[in-house]
Amino acid sequence: MLPLKVSNLINILTKLARKPGAARSLFQQYPIAELVEKAEKGRQSVFPLSELDEFGKALLGAPIYTRHITRYDTLEKILIVPPLYTPLRLRKMEELMREPLFTDVDTSCKFGGFNSSLPVAVASMGSTPVYNKVSLDVAKASAEAGIPMGVGENVATVWGYSERVKPSQPCFKERVMTYLENLGDNGKGGVFIQQNVEDAYDELWNRVYSDPDITPYIDKGLVGFEIKLGQGAKPGLGGETFVERSLAIKLADKYVFDADPRTVQKELYERHSAPGTYTPEILRSMIRIMRNNYPRARIWVKMGPYRDLEDVARLCSEEKVDAFWIDGKEGGTGLSPVTALKDLGLPLLAVLGKIMKLSRETTIDYVASGRLVDGADVVKVLCFGARAAGLGRPFVVTAYAAGAEGVKKYLETIKMEVQLLTSAVGKYSVESLGPEDIRATGRDVAEALGIKSIYD
Repeated sequence: MLPLKVSNLINILTKLARKPGAARSLFQQYPIAELVEKAEKGRQSVFPLSELDEFGKALLGAPIYTRHITRYDTLEKILIVPPLYTPLRLRKMEELMREPLFTDVDTSCKFGGFNSSLPVAVASMGSTPVYNKVSLDVAKASAEAGIPMGVGENVATVWGYSERVKPSQPCFKERVMTYLENLGDNGKGGVFIQQNVEDAYDELWNRVYSDPDITPYIDKGLVGFEIKLGQGAKPGLGGETFVERSLAIKLADKYVFDADPRTVQKELYERHSAPGTYTPEILRSMIRIMRNNYPRARIWVKMGPYRDLEDVARLCSEEKVDAFWIDGKEGGTGLSPVTALKDLGLPLLAVLGKIMKLSRETTIDYVASGRLVDGADVVKVLCFGARAAGLGRPFVVTAYAAGAEGVKKYLETIKMEVQLLTSAVGKYSVESLGPEDIRATGRDVAEALGIKSIYD
């Protein structure tokens, strides 16, 4: 897909901003302009200078205002606070025989059974047309960058497994193979694939595991399967979207629709997916069956912001899953009911408090997500004990802004920001970050999370 010109993207978003609805809310509350700039300029956008600013002639200072009033505490209530005394910097200086720089920070890591160049993974985004349309750009860029990528539910069922059902929409295998074929030779990266109730009708995981094009990558340990227990935007609910009549007719035997497209004619139809039913016994059995049926695949679990997430995490740790991904309620790129977006699930900051506790008790790798945008968000998530941060919407925006190259430039800014902030606290590996590197802006938040406040 050819990328939109940045000016065209801004014009489209500006028109949307004038109309009521979710698009307007996203434009007003989400840092789209910042992401577009990163897609266009890359590392240059890390510093607060524009074409109108000339270094040395512009006065620049720290922003102290929140973008909007929030109903609950967010990562904006957490600051990264460096010390003056930095024994790890001294150790690095002795190793390098010179003063360390931020470029000496090692951002490579391992989580979920995959090696990665950054503590970042592409969230498992599914069949929603707005993402699927640019999914090949994201697949190519994330593979070349050496970070893991998820493939969400319904892609094969809605858009076809190996052949397109609509010329403008890539099929499932295109997304997977574009990623795998663009991986480097350094062993970094990996793809993890979801299967929901409807995908299971077509035995998606069995089909993938036996696919001769994908098998060589499975043998290399570069493929995983992700059990989806929920997602941030709508925990406890299944996938939701609207589809045209021709597609609705094709899917009528697998999904629930608000009206039968074979007998009722209208422009768009509500398509509803089942959320799945779980008990501890069902989940434990599912993990064990997957281990038995797909022994060469990594096993990931995608968890929504449920109130019993600690119990689920402990079970998954006992069953030795490779990664346990938790969305805060801010997460999710697809279609969710407005009431769910407002009032369903635990916010990310509450989730991170639980991850910090769980990371000390369990042995699995945690990935956290939910409205994460920049390198500071990534560093904060790591300080709470997660092994990586999951990002979704930023990849959609940067892909529309400048295609695969825009996604690559965006990832360059993430890496630079992570290196700058990690070196600022006197550490030179992202795996060394911890709760000692952050402070809450209020004592109540600090006490609830089990970290220090800026007043301690």
